[in-house]
Amino acid sequence: MRITPRRIRSKLESGDKAYGIAVQLPSPEIVEAVGYAGYDFAWIDAEHGAFDFSDMRELIRAADAVGIDSLVRVAGHDPTAIQHALDLGATGIIAPDIRDVRQIRAIISAAHFAPIGTRGACPCGRAVGHLSQDWSSDYRQMDADVLIFGIIEHPVGVDNVELIAHEGGLDGLMFGPFDLAMNLGLGDDIAHPDIEAMHNRVIQATRAAGIEYVTPNAAWESDLDATGSRIIPVGGDRAALVSTLMRLLAESSGRPMPATAIA
Repeated sequence: MRITPRRIRSKLESGDKAYGIAVQLPSPEIVEAVGYAGYDFAWIDAEHGAFDFSDMRELIRAADAVGIDSLVRVAGHDPTAIQHALDLGATGIIAPDIRDVRQIRAIISAAHFAPIGTRGACPCGRAVGHLSQDWSSDYRQMDADVLIFGIIEHPVGVDNVELIAHEGGLDGLMFGPFDLAMNLGLGDDIAHPDIEAMHNRVIQATRAAGIEYVTPNAAWESDLDATGSRIIPVGGDRAALVSTLMRLLAESSGRPMPATAIA
């Protein structure tokens, strides 16, 4: 069977934290750079990223090459998309816009083989090194290792977050302040008191359920340590690239650094 990095699980099991970068550009070199820079995972954003399944395969392959995990934020709740990401060898999936228990239950099912779930089984695929030599062992290992996270980014999801967090098989929840602010008519005001109250509720729900709170971006947290997050995206490739280019231009030209919507 293909040997997976298990960086996130290993860090959590040892009481440590795992750090990553969100990747939206279809460049394996970016994923390689993330690994060489010392990060533990690449958050491959198939919801907002500029790539298809072929690109995703190469991004996951690049993560494997540098020994880091690959988490794919799927574009929706389609079980076929979840299966494709996992069959390509992704460490786990991040499902957007979770609003109720029914949705997260279906996502957990799509990420596990029968009898636990409904994931289609095939002993010939990248996730098992293209040809399994011991399928009975391999599928059980994949079921045990897969990471499943959901994003709470709608007021209905916040209302149901305690029930969602307690659904067995879910590894953690991420808070989505940007979509929540938009849904509440607050624009990009992710520091609004209503957003902060929802933020705290999601954190408390994960603690009560004994699952991980995953920060969406370390820079967005006023007190990262207080959140208890141990899976920490610290930024994204697009924002890092553009902000660095703007900074270099400002420094060399004497122009002021432009404001941006996010860190």
